[in-house]
Amino acid sequence: MFSVDMDSGLVKKSLEDLCREIGELKAEAARMRQEHDLGLQRCDELRNQSIEARPINPDMAETLWNEAEALRDAAKECMRQSIEKTMRAADIQHRIDIRAQIDAIDNYDTVWRDAVRAGRS
Repeated sequence: MFSVDMDSGLVKKSLEDLCREIGELKAEAARMRQEHDLGLQRCDELRNQSIEARPINPDMAETLWNEAEALRDAAKECMRQSIEKTMRAADIQHRIDIRAQIDAIDNYDTVWRDAVRAGRS
């Protein structure tokens, strides 16, 4: 269930929606890390092929090396995105935790007031 805060114009999400978003962000971050690892592995393979090809075909070796560098850059970007998604998931979880603490404090005040009233009766 979504609600809109008319004062700020922001959409408020339900706890279930936030938890689902955390799960999606974590899954995407894991996928991006795996893509990063595979990209680095392929990069190393291309670099080795480039080194082996250099004495035989310098042009092909240069092409392989450039492709390896492009893969390394793409892998770095995947890791950056993975970290960004992990941090976003942690931020959402932090907000959920803060809200739970606020609710606990609000509940504590109610319980305390009820206890005081019960003691006066």
